[in-house]
Amino acid sequence: MKEQVSYSAIGNELIHELRDRLNNAENISDIRNSFSYTVIGLLSQAFQEMDVDADDVSFHPDKEQHFQISDRVMKDKNFHEKWQHSDLPNVIQKFADSAYHKYIHTCKHPEKTNKKIRKP
Repeated sequence: MKEQVSYSAIGNELIHELRDRLNNAENISDIRNSFSYTVIGLLSQAFQEMDVDADDVSFHPDKEQHFQISDRVMKDKNFHEKWQHSDLPNVIQKFADSAYHKYIHTCKHPEKTNKKIRKP
């Protein structure tokens, strides 16, 4: 039986950063970027030898999990092994759920988002 690896400690550090970014998000694009950059930060810490960029991680509110990891990353043997035998999917799901809640709120209340936009 494989040893279970935990990424919760890294996730707990980054969830605060994600929530701050989401609270300051002015539109849906900001929500997508906040999610992607936070997950990239997680993966960069967890897989220091792997190069992960914004095209590899994306927020998809219309999908069941609300996120997608690129095939390039998923096919990486080391990543796939840890994906199967760790809490990494749960940590990323937690990030996606936070982003999804902000997405729903932004869609329901666009007038609040418009108030955040500073006019010169």
